[in-house]
Amino acid sequence: MKTLNMKKPVRIFQTVNRWLLLILFVTGVQQISYGQCAQALRSARTAYDEGQLQRIPALIESCLAEKEGKGGFSDEERTEAYRLLILAHIFTDEPTKADEAMLALLKFNPQFQINEDADPAELINLYGTFRTKPVFLYGGKIEANYTLIDVLEFYGLHSLSNTNGSYEGNVSIGGALVIEKPLFGKLSGRAELAFARNQFTYTNNFLNDVGGAEIAELEAVETQNWIALRVLGEYEVYKNENMTLLAAFGPSIQYLFLADVGAETLITGGEPGQGPDIDLTSSGKDMRETLLLGINAGIGLKRKLGKNYFIADLRYSYGIGNITKKNYDNELNWRYGMALNNIRLNTLTVSLGLIFPKYSPKKLNR
Repeated sequence: MKTLNMKKPVRIFQTVNRWLLLILFVTGVQQISYGQCAQALRSARTAYDEGQLQRIPALIESCLAEKEGKGGFSDEERTEAYRLLILAHIFTDEPTKADEAMLALLKFNPQFQINEDADPAELINLYGTFRTKPVFLYGGKIEANYTLIDVLEFYGLHSLSNTNGSYEGNVSIGGALVIEKPLFGKLSGRAELAFARNQFTYTNNFLNDVGGAEIAELEAVETQNWIALRVLGEYEVYKNENMTLLAAFGPSIQYLFLADVGAETLITGGEPGQGPDIDLTSSGKDMRETLLLGINAGIGLKRKLGKNYFIADLRYSYGIGNITKKNYDNELNWRYGMALNNIRLNTLTVSLGLIFPKYSPKKLNR
């Protein structure tokens, strides 16, 4: 009969115990370190209130040197400690050390804000000598748009005096990559590279020239897919600690890489005419212009979400010029009895997204 070997389970048990003891030891050391640093910060506050500014660096610099997660200060305590250190260097006439401490604070917490109602003027002035705004912001958003069509001129294979053509927009979904650059004052610039889709429905009832009886009904749904580049200027209309309301204006250029029409024509007393979707942009067909210039105007909301920003936009895009290249002599004419009208493409867009700031604080040359 085999003897049960108890050595291996015992070794495993001993190893687990060692690891548990090590974890408890490290955790205990960190708790002691956190407690010591919290006490050091309280002492630094007292020293500042009592005017003993020379004591402050010695009280808090060792805790500031601790790496995150290794003991030392919490994030809020570290920000306060840097602020006290900066003030101590300012009021003991050590401008170089004050600059170094301010730069360290802004690298640790780039979204640090001074309180103009409560902070000393010397701290406010020093803060103003550093680059504290993001160098740029980047992110993405999803978009929902509604197409609005302006008819410039009607065309048809029947008497235009006896037709009732109209357009109705549909809602489509797209998306965009966003990069934003603060410029000066309340002005910033934004560039967007977007995939945008426009869809709309064209209906028409053709009437007999004699007696006005309806002889055909046409319904056509057109879908257009664009790559768009938008360049916008944004102005801060209103701003508080967490939210900014913006007005935006600027041009755009769009490239139409795919457009097609699916249509159905119903002849009174006959069978509906229906077939495959017809491509409007492929080589040899060229029924739509592939480049579209536009003017964009709208309002936007930017709201802090942790260290990042939630963005929402409502925007109107006005298309410049006619997007129809060929009215007749195409597959739409003979398959569906349809001619393309001269139209202008406008769009109303709602978008939601998230952008991330990229900071690079530094001392400004003045």
